[in-house]
Amino acid sequence: MVQAAVPRRDQMLSRGRVALLLAITCGAQLLVIFDETVVNLALPSIRTDLEFSTSSLAWVVDAYMLLFGGFLLLGGRGADLFGRQRMFLVGLVVFVGASLAGGLAQSDTALIIARGVQGFGAALLSPAALSILVSAFTNAEQRGKALGVWGGLSGIAGTTGVLLGGLITDTIGWRWVFFINVPVGVVLLVLTVAGLRRGASIETVGGPRRLDGFGAATITGGLLLLVYTMLNTSHRDWSDPRTIGGLAGAVVLIAVFVWWEKRAPEPLLRLGILANRQIAVANILTVLAASALYGTFFFLSLYMQVINGWSPMRAGLSWAPLGLTMAVFAGAAMQLTPRLGTRNLIMAGLLLVGVGQVLLLRSTVDGSYVSELLPTLILSGAGFGLALVPLVVAAVSGVAREESGIASGLMNTSQQVGGAVGLAVLVTVANERLSGRISEGAVQGSALLDGLHAAFLVAAILTALAVLVTFLLPNNRAKVDMAAIHGG
Repeated sequence: MVQAAVPRRDQMLSRGRVALLLAITCGAQLLVIFDETVVNLALPSIRTDLEFSTSSLAWVVDAYMLLFGGFLLLGGRGADLFGRQRMFLVGLVVFVGASLAGGLAQSDTALIIARGVQGFGAALLSPAALSILVSAFTNAEQRGKALGVWGGLSGIAGTTGVLLGGLITDTIGWRWVFFINVPVGVVLLVLTVAGLRRGASIETVGGPRRLDGFGAATITGGLLLLVYTMLNTSHRDWSDPRTIGGLAGAVVLIAVFVWWEKRAPEPLLRLGILANRQIAVANILTVLAASALYGTFFFLSLYMQVINGWSPMRAGLSWAPLGLTMAVFAGAAMQLTPRLGTRNLIMAGLLLVGVGQVLLLRSTVDGSYVSELLPTLILSGAGFGLALVPLVVAAVSGVAREESGIASGLMNTSQQVGGAVGLAVLVTVANERLSGRISEGAVQGSALLDGLHAAFLVAAILTALAVLVTFLLPNNRAKVDMAAIHGG
């Protein structure tokens, strides 16, 4: 009788429990990633209604990315120390409240503040959600499938945001890109409170509950300064003293954090996690993949609306093939990972993305969507679908249960920092090429297209670098690897 009362480490969850956990955790992640891109096609309408200046409009996007990226490690560690479900609920309430405030905003300042608070809520919500998912699924096969769903939906959410952003803006107005989060968030809140029971599978295990205050302050300050400085390179030269000072300050703060974590009795981030080659390489790959993904969204949206003059709705619908293809291949990746291994699938996916980026060099002013853009969207969707699932598996495998939150936060931090840094580099490359072509006497449309081509080329080079880095990743099969997660 005593033996029967003790749950097995590989216990299978019921279908209803699996569906509930996936709905709650993946639904939250969809909201978080969705809101990174949903406002992009609404920006012209927001600018007109709230009388944004050209320089301040970018902060509608940047404020979210800044606080999301800056507080992720803190949010992840908070989930480990104070309870994953508790941090999930706090993050969800903050996120939904800020979404409502954003939809009701009557000034540019009010909207920017709401977006920043949204980002902070997302930083608490996202690592807690992934930590719940990893901890709840103790059966190796179920955990592998659950992580596959998470990885696939994380990539699809960004595309869905672009697609729905255009549709919502053209039909019911830009405010609904924020209001739509409220009913979805309320449903998730009810499901979480009513459906999840507190227990060792989703809550923190016993142990110290002290937060490493100095470590939290240095890494959060360093990440905030790094992301802020990189975001501002879109309108500030790399040689600008503020850029140099910001980057130097970020490096100093992060270096102090590393120094302190080696000595702290209860560190925010146990640096031994990064001694695990699989986790370290997976986070490097996440940085490079995010650079390619964010750059593709940004510059293709610019090509569609600025060069081709498409409406927000048409531009949004144009992304549908990428999202659909990503969904199909993410599902395939869940089945293929146990057979082919994480490294092989990530490499194959990144190669497809790279080919798609190279094909963008053929794009022309007023070019054909079918012949010039569609191949890239399909190849990129297939590539990201194949790569993201095993990448998530690799990034959160092999850590102790009590550190699953910080591992999740680390992966999300890599994604946000990679996106900000990669986008800043590509924008700089594009602007320099644009300025050079204009000084040579080229017409505006042609010069802008040349700038985009330069950015696409650099994105392809970054993807090629990621393919090379993939060789350093162990080629684990998901079922074997899943059984080893948390020492299972």
